[in-house]
Amino acid sequence: MFFREQSTGLGLERMKWPLNTLRILKHLRSNARHDTMSISLQTGIPEDAVRLRIREYEHLFIKKHTSLIDYQILGFGQWHQIAIKLADTRVREFLNYIMNHKNVNSVFEVNGGYDYIIETVHRTLREYADFLKDLTSRFSIANKKEFQIINDIKRETFLSNTLEEWQDV
Repeated sequence: MFFREQSTGLGLERMKWPLNTLRILKHLRSNARHDTMSISLQTGIPEDAVRLRIREYEHLFIKKHTSLIDYQILGFGQWHQIAIKLADTRVREFLNYIMNHKNVNSVFEVNGGYDYIIETVHRTLREYADFLKDLTSRFSIANKKEFQIINDIKRETFLSNTLEEWQDV
């Protein structure tokens, strides 16, 4: 189903994706709730093949099917990202804490002078301030930079664009 192109010279091989894979991914990325019948009708790929490929993709590269939520409408008016550089060597304990905290939406390991970016969602600024106070009292943080997300302009649209853009993927 997939085949590899020649080496990039960096020890990495570039994956070449068949057009039908891109067609299915485009539909899943634009709306993961599309059923196999509608994907089949819109792509011309038989429904059984769509179902089989999606099942295969779930084992290969689909991490999960999820919905994007407008937090503001649900009453969560404080949406923040915090870049953190730990001074603490208790990395496992730190990760366990943030991975299990109810207000932490996403965690990314990063470079550029920081260790992690944590995305949090809170009802109020007080709730956010309490989260930060608790975090900094539990762990030694060498540096942090906070960003309040004011407006969600574009999110999760990669590979949901026109197929012409991805013919060389």
